[in-house]
Amino acid sequence: MTVKTPKKRGRKPIVIDYDRVEYLASLNLGIMDICRSLGVGWDTFNKHRNRKNSELADSLNRGKAKGLQLATTKLMEKIQEGEFNAIQFYLKSADRETWAEKQTVEHNLNLAGILDSARERVKVIDHAPAPALSKRTQSLSKNAQREAASEGANE
Repeated sequence: MTVKTPKKRGRKPIVIDYDRVEYLASLNLGIMDICRSLGVGWDTFNKHRNRKNSELADSLNRGKAKGLQLATTKLMEKIQEGEFNAIQFYLKSADRETWAEKQTVEHNLNLAGILDSARERVKVIDHAPAPALSKRTQSLSKNAQREAASEGANE
């Protein structure tokens, strides 16, 4: 006779691979992409991330820092090699006040001229001849005139 052990009730605990989270964060992936890669929902991921002393949040921060460090290192190597585009990018990013390309737009708006031209257009519209009526409209208006005249005669 075999004795069956009862199954545990409740949900199985979700195990998150923190090393994989760190690696994915170092690639600068977004939270939803990391969730999809781990096969975990956003709500679960966020719940684990917001816990006090969360190892998940630490893994995310470490991964982002590693990715930034790698990119910065590669950029500095290119700068030391004398690559102009890398130097230009670094200067525009690091010191925007001095090195960023600034676009200025100057525009003169003459409201008096605009208003005068609008007044001229209104005058032209006021003095324009009435558009010719279609034959159907003319015949209808003649019939209406005849009816009005006949009503006046009947009175």
